[in-house]
Amino acid sequence: MADFEIDDQLRRGMVRAWHEFLQAVDPLRADLSRYCRRLTGDVWDAEDLVQETLLRAFSHLSHVLYRIENPRAYILRMASNLWIDIVRHRMAEAEALTAHANDPSALAPSGSSPSSPLEVRDAGARLLQTLAPQERAALLLKDVFDMSIEETADILATTVGAVKAALHRGRSRLQDSNEGETRHARPSAELLDRFVERYNARDLPALLAMMSDTGIITMHGFHAESGRAAFERDRGWFYHNFYNPFDGSPSTLRWQVAVFQNEPIVLVFDSLDEALVSVMRFEDRDGRVERIFVYVLCPDTVAEIGEALGYPVRTLGYRFPFDVSAQA
Repeated sequence: MADFEIDDQLRRGMVRAWHEFLQAVDPLRADLSRYCRRLTGDVWDAEDLVQETLLRAFSHLSHVLYRIENPRAYILRMASNLWIDIVRHRMAEAEALTAHANDPSALAPSGSSPSSPLEVRDAGARLLQTLAPQERAALLLKDVFDMSIEETADILATTVGAVKAALHRGRSRLQDSNEGETRHARPSAELLDRFVERYNARDLPALLAMMSDTGIITMHGFHAESGRAAFERDRGWFYHNFYNPFDGSPSTLRWQVAVFQNEPIVLVFDSLDEALVSVMRFEDRDGRVERIFVYVLCPDTVAEIGEALGYPVRTLGYRFPFDVSAQA
């Protein structure tokens, strides 16, 4: 098979189109973030849903052969459908786990250890305590976003009668649930302490040595890079943490380890005014950093965490204030 290459002009065009799309939907981002936060009940899940919604809406545009008259409904419909799919998948997984707990030999591969029946029962209880996904979406659209029954039905791609039924069921079953419990694998606090210490000492070689060769850095909505060659490149993520992207002067950022929802995370402060400007989550493997999730362009997430931890916040907004496509 011949080597496959992606034309660089095509890549540059996609970068420009993506950032034009982000600029176009900027007025809708606060509503989208609020909607996803209420749907998921968890700050991290909400941001994941926001990013997946934007990606799906962007990619879906290439298949839309008509004018989108209501962009807000278009974006919220994407979020609703994604959330319903996610919950259905989780329910399928919970059913599989329950079957496995009842009969470990039925689903377990050879040599695997059975799941704890107590863990499975607790997971099932949490699922049962929440509303069905369509009921939750209908309640949010109608009661929180003050949409009409007809608008709600349009966004959920269903009938007015189905929305009324979902609202009735949802309101009658609504109750407190165990939301906000993270499913993210907690990283080693000791590893994060060393990583942050090395950054604050501006020791780039030591930071790079702590990265896994197969590591991935994801800046939600902006940039992703993977592998050692990407980490070491001149204008990569690490470089921009050491130098100001606007004028090349030394960075004034300061990193600090904190605990949020029982998970060690890294807070990023601007030492000029000690405002929280970003947060980061980590995954590790074999004593090295495997993944870094950067939330610098997720102002709603940064603001919620800053408020929860009692820090002043100064966010950059949903997009960097310079022409990103020119640097692609």
